[in-house]
Amino acid sequence: MVHSTSKPTLAFFGATGGCTAAALALALKNGYSCSARTTFQFLDMRYNEVNTLAVARTPSKLTDLLSTKDVPEQAISSHLRITQGDVKDISAVKQALVNNEQVVDIIISGIGMPMGLTIPDTTICASATRSIIAALSDLNPTKKPFIVIISSTGISSGPRDVPLAFAPLYHLGLRVPHADKRIMEETVVDSGSSHPNGGEKPQVFDGYTIVRPSFLTNGKACGPELVRVGSEQKPAVGYTISRNDIGKWIFDEVVAGDRKKWSGEKVTLTY
Repeated sequence: MVHSTSKPTLAFFGATGGCTAAALALALKNGYSCSARTTFQFLDMRYNEVNTLAVARTPSKLTDLLSTKDVPEQAISSHLRITQGDVKDISAVKQALVNNEQVVDIIISGIGMPMGLTIPDTTICASATRSIIAALSDLNPTKKPFIVIISSTGISSGPRDVPLAFAPLYHLGLRVPHADKRIMEETVVDSGSSHPNGGEKPQVFDGYTIVRPSFLTNGKACGPELVRVGSEQKPAVGYTISRNDIGKWIFDEVVAGDRKKWSGEKVTLTY
């Protein structure tokens, strides 16, 4: 299969998550093809020009979710290949990262701690990120991929990026998942080639973007004109933002846009 030089290949981890699913749906609608695996999943959808890899826990949940986002049934039924694997299984992750014998161009990870579990995995974000890094280290591609991770506001080492009214919730109620996300961020920064190499850690990424949304909702996308964008040093402080707008920003700015513009950035997004 001949790849288009105008579109990158993609790998999605945590594809049933609202932000990631929104970006995945837009990729499919715009001619990017996609893949999946259970217990996470590699979903393999093939279109004419490019391949996208999506990783989720449950195949039926993912296909149902894509249907609600008006992804054509033909695209789902004809171009989706599901196999089984685990996000902590390095060999399985390596399969997710390779398409047509080449490592993908962009990795998008929306893996997070599911709420409501009796015994949640309190290190899932950091563990999944380490698995991706270990898999890439083994693959040792000549062309390193760019990575986007979906994190959270409330963990910045810069100016306050959450409203004062939300501070107790973020710093007390979300203390455990935020500790996991903070380690995830540090792990990506230490392995991103846009980060100055001050040690011996291998630089496995050709840049990274850390997306820090404000409190996430399941509402419809309001559109980019209502989304405020900030940085760690000059954060956009707000209360909420829809998962659909996060997915759209990632697709527009990183997948379809100039991802190098956002390389090395910790981007806050809110209304």
